[in-house]
Amino acid sequence: MHQYDHFTAEELAAHPDFINWVKHPESANAAVWKVWLNQHPHKADDVRLARQLVTMWQLSPTAPPADAQATVWAAIQARKDKPDLPYTIRHCRPVPSPRRRLGIVLSSLLVLVLGLIIYRMNTGIVEYSGFAEAPRSIKLPDGSTVVLNTDASIRFSQQWAADEPRTVWLTGKAQFSVTHQPNNQQFVVKTPNQLQVEVLGTVFSVNEQARQTRIVLNSGRVRLHVASQSTPINMVPGELIDVPASTKQPIVRRRVEPAVYSAWTTRQFIFDNTTLGEMADLLIQDLGYRIDFADSTLRNLRMTIHLPTRDPDILLAAIAEANDLTVSTLSPKHVRITPKR
Repeated sequence: MHQYDHFTAEELAAHPDFINWVKHPESANAAVWKVWLNQHPHKADDVRLARQLVTMWQLSPTAPPADAQATVWAAIQARKDKPDLPYTIRHCRPVPSPRRRLGIVLSSLLVLVLGLIIYRMNTGIVEYSGFAEAPRSIKLPDGSTVVLNTDASIRFSQQWAADEPRTVWLTGKAQFSVTHQPNNQQFVVKTPNQLQVEVLGTVFSVNEQARQTRIVLNSGRVRLHVASQSTPINMVPGELIDVPASTKQPIVRRRVEPAVYSAWTTRQFIFDNTTLGEMADLLIQDLGYRIDFADSTLRNLRMTIHLPTRDPDILLAAIAEANDLTVSTLSPKHVRITPKR
């Protein structure tokens, strides 16, 4: 249950396992939650608030009386032939003070936020964000898994109808491992730039950023639907596609080693006979680096290295040592690579 260690009260209240515990405190699942709470006493306040939120959100619709429609219609018919009655304004309410107006606005916003939360609960939409210190693994309703990078978030329905695509909305970077369904049910990932990744069963990663979205296919089949393209793009395993945000720039498609682009899920660097140019591109794309090569031919040098830690300084030092190069730091996250003299 380590996945709950960093949950906020709102995230706990939205999770099906927690809701089940609150609804059925005598179930076998309750003992697991009690042990977890004993091990995490600092989460007591979050759990208490989450229980209150779950209790608040359990809304039961009230069915109208059987004759309600007839009663309302009779009242309308009786009213329509009567003349409008004159009205008078008895008195005017005083204009609220600025402080009271602020209170009214804040109260309205609170009602709006609670309404949105209740709507999402009732419609079964849940949202998860990546942890700040490490990748976060999420189990999806169909048994598929998604690993979120630190700046990523996803939304999806708690239950997927068998006759509809399994749809996930992604912001940021994530790796998906999708389970194939007996009815060949589609799995669809949507991003803010109107890119749609259609899947049947596979392992792939999506890195959605402001400038472009990168898709890397490890195994299986993927079809990309790009807003600016009339026909979809079919990907094959071991392929990388960069879809720029600007329709004026071309889509880049090339063969890569997928393990290089999946190593972030285990907080490693893994490069097998990889060019320095591709390694630099990964540092630029994933970690926001700016890397200048004094000679463009240096980008074609290749090396193999496995680092159990995702530390860019160690990686750059290893690149310099293995290839007789000098890595000069021009500013934070801006380096220049030159041959040693």
